[in-house]
This record gives sequence, structure tokens and C-alpha cells, in this order.
Amino acid sequence: MRRPVAGMLAVAPLAVAGPLAVAGCGSGLVSLHASTTSSRSSSGTTAPAGTTAPAGTTAPAGTTAPAGTTAPATSTASRTGLRGRSARPAASGLVPAAGYASYDLCQGTCTGTVPASLRRPLRIPAAGAGPCPISLSADGPVSPNPGPVLGARTFGASPWLGAEVTWTASRAYEGPVLIRGRELGGSTPVGFGGGQTPYDELQLLDGGRGAPSRGGRAWLTYTRVRGPGCYAYQVDGTDFTEVFVFRAVG
Repeated sequence: MRRPVAGMLAVAPLAVAGPLAVAGCGSGLVSLHASTTSSRSSSGTTAPAGTTAPAGTTAPAGTTAPAGTTAPATSTASRTGLRGRSARPAASGLVPAAGYASYDLCQGTCTGTVPASLRRPLRIPAAGAGPCPISLSADGPVSPNPGPVLGARTFGASPWLGAEVTWTASRAYEGPVLIRGRELGGSTPVGFGGGQTPYDELQLLDGGRGAPSRGGRAWLTYTRVRGPGCYAYQVDGTDFTEVFVFRAVG
């Protein structure tokens, strides 16, 4: 779902851009309408047990670093996401991302932060009485893979489960990206990164190291949740807001 931005901050009424097939958490398939409009305005990463850390990141005990690489020592600060701590308050139980440098596979521009204009209010859908209204369409400027169903696993000794997610930007969009998230119908936030305590958001600009590129930008990341449930990402760019609803399974 994409939402418009009037100017840079105001959100205009939703415009329906055709039906969107939405699958529920159960076996049924329901039909909803996607709210899709466009505006004319213009962490120390640690792989969970049983996975392989991307090149340039740190593999924890019980995992294997990629062939030809060495898993570097990880300081307490980087593992807990304390490096470059931001003065901005974070969602409960998370560490505030300090800027582009909080993304450990950052390359190119790794100083600074996303513009304040991207910090639009979260528009996470309310939880309904039916199944989780997962988003089957991810054709906007920036989209996640995997999409509607996330297989979250134990992440070392952290109370936060985790799963690898690759974010991809279309060739047409070259601006900054801010990604946040929350549980539908609750206050539990979505975390990001591979630390014992995740970051509260992703701030992205230049494409990340080791990410597959098909002409646009891409970023290898970790999404972190406290348990199975129905969640949503909100993705903000200079002239768009998208919301992707996903179901986390253990």
C-alpha cells in the first residue's frame, strides 16, 4: 500500500488504485483494495544460528563465516547497536539508529541521516477480526523480499527473533529510504539489524555491500520481531509512503 505525501508531510486522502488480492493468515484468500497513490512532490550485523553471515559481517558462535573471509571480533557496543547512538528516542526495547552508518553493510555515503521530512507519522493498519491482511503486491519504489510471510528464527541469545530480508529500490528512485514497522493492533515495534538489541529503523541511501543488484539499489538486512504475529513495514521516501503487511511465523 502506498500513501501520498502532500508537500512533504501532510498525507492526502487515500485513492484506490484497483483491487489487491490479500491472503489471510489462515488458508483463505480475501479481496481488499490497496490504498495506492503517488505524490507529485518531489548494526553490527550478526547472523542467526544456522545461517551464514554476509561478507563483511560478523558470524556469532555456532555459525560459519563465508569462505575466504574472517569473522572479525565484535565489540560489545556494535553487537548491542550502541555504536553511534542517536539522541533521538527509540521505540520501546530498541536502540535508536544514528543514521546511515547504523547499517553495517553501508558503502558510499555512510555519514548523515535521512531528511526529517521522511519521518511521517506511522500509518500501520488496525488489526481486524479476520486473518492477517498480508500484502501480496510489492511493486512500489522500494520493496522487501521475502514479502508477505517471514520465517523468523531464534537469533542467538537475543529475545528478538530474526530473518534475512533484502530490500530493493527501483532504478527510477535514487533518494533516501526510511523503514520502520509495528505489530498490527498493538504497540510492539519491528526491529532491524543483527545486534543483541536491534535498531528501531533502517536508514538507507547508497546500495549495501554484497547485495544483489539488477540495475537499482539493494540492501541485505535483518528484520527482528518478538514473536509470531501480524506486522507491517512503513517505507518512506522523498515523494512516497508505502505500507507492507506481513505475517511472521516461528
